[in-house]
Amino acid sequence: MFDIEPVSLVISMVLIILFSIPFIIFKRKQSKKIKSQKLFLEQLETNYYLKFDQTDDWRDMYFIGMDSARKILVYVKFGTENTIHKIDLDKVTDVKLLKMERPLNVEGKALHVLDSLILKIEIYGEKTATRMLEFYDSELFSDNLGELPLIQKWEKIIKPYIKYRESQIKKNVNL
Repeated sequence: MFDIEPVSLVISMVLIILFSIPFIIFKRKQSKKIKSQKLFLEQLETNYYLKFDQTDDWRDMYFIGMDSARKILVYVKFGTENTIHKIDLDKVTDVKLLKMERPLNVEGKALHVLDSLILKIEIYGEKTATRMLEFYDSELFSDNLGELPLIQKWEKIIKPYIKYRESQIKKNVNL
């Protein structure tokens, strides 16, 4: 049978606890962060009288949601100061997926490195006529975790709501 020394057992337990503490602290911080983000989004829905029927959130940093009945798109980038874009889809004139890449040579092979993914939304009749919704930034994250299919999905969701193209608006103004 085994003889376990009490001193070895205590030292082992202390080491296991010390090793586990950073993971426990990180998990608690992450849980608080997610709870505060959900609370913020609930308040946003209440304040603007929205009911999101399509939503996505990723990397514990981004949220996009749409109220199809009211035709409102809401984008939030969480950070020290939350960036919020509330877009009336009736005023959207164009939506484009911007994929920023840079060439890179590795051992004589030409590769393209993804720098950012942005959904560019042009809006008619507002001071800021273009909204840039960031889905991925290589300066913040070392790899991309499915942001490309996600941004393509939202581009397809928004496109049917485009009523007028910029050229049609200019024609109507000139008449």
